[in-house]
Amino acid sequence: MKLKKTTLYIVLYILLVILHFGVWKLWVNDFAELFFKYYLFLSFIFIFVIGNLIIFKKVFPGYTGFVFMGLLLFKLMIMFLIMQKFQLSIVPYYKIHFVLPYLLSLLLETLFAIQLIKDEKNQ
Repeated sequence: MKLKKTTLYIVLYILLVILHFGVWKLWVNDFAELFFKYYLFLSFIFIFVIGNLIIFKKVFPGYTGFVFMGLLLFKLMIMFLIMQKFQLSIVPYYKIHFVLPYLLSLLLETLFAIQLIKDEKNQ
């Protein structure tokens, strides 16, 4: 059952990325390489957070919430570094187009962590 939940969150994330990337290509059709790099990195970080939450839940089941908060802090720090490296300010409305996918991935990670914590308390 846990694999199905994980798969659901990953598939939902991929659909959101495809939707946002498609809308961007339809309306603006510029900075495609920059968006691809950003989405690739954001996807890697998303899978990294989900995978680490699963691993830490098995090793330290009582500390899932703390691990989640630490991973969010790590993700935010890495994203600020990447945003500076990619020079995202050259993209028009970059705050909308780069923060929105980040917040959607954060929402999915939060829902996944809540589900893990609920499963932990039910056992």
